[in-house]
Amino acid sequence: MPRLPDPFAPAWTDTTTPCAVIDIQSELRFWEDTYARQPFHHAGTPFRYYVPTLKFAYDAYLLSRRRSLHELLPALPARYDAASVRGTRLDWPWALAIIECVWARLNAPLEEDSPLFAPSPALEERALLDHAMQRRSEVHAIMAKVNENGPAWLNPR
Repeated sequence: MPRLPDPFAPAWTDTTTPCAVIDIQSELRFWEDTYARQPFHHAGTPFRYYVPTLKFAYDAYLLSRRRSLHELLPALPARYDAASVRGTRLDWPWALAIIECVWARLNAPLEEDSPLFAPSPALEERALLDHAMQRRSEVHAIMAKVNENGPAWLNPR
């Protein structure tokens, strides 16, 4: 008989780092401004009831290593139940609708919406790589001198 996933496991068994960084405060402001027009919204439900599920959805996305939501679905209900404090947990079909909306926001084309991670001209990848390679060359030159002249060369007195 197949074993069910452990709902109390600290995270997915993938030990590599998460795939992105998300400004959760900005995202929560977006949802607070738009929740009443979202397909998951039930009339009369205040925004604060959605916040724990929205945070869970972002955590699941960040830990997913860009796997599809469909691929994660077998483990998500147990993780949601384990992660949610009693009284803040929504019914699973309702929570899933919220998670799907978060996934759509993060994976949707960004033509109509500003990108979540707008590239900064100061941090262009090529410039960063050039700088890193220059620093690497400097470190290699220093290490060569240390190997040639001994560690006292670093701190002449």
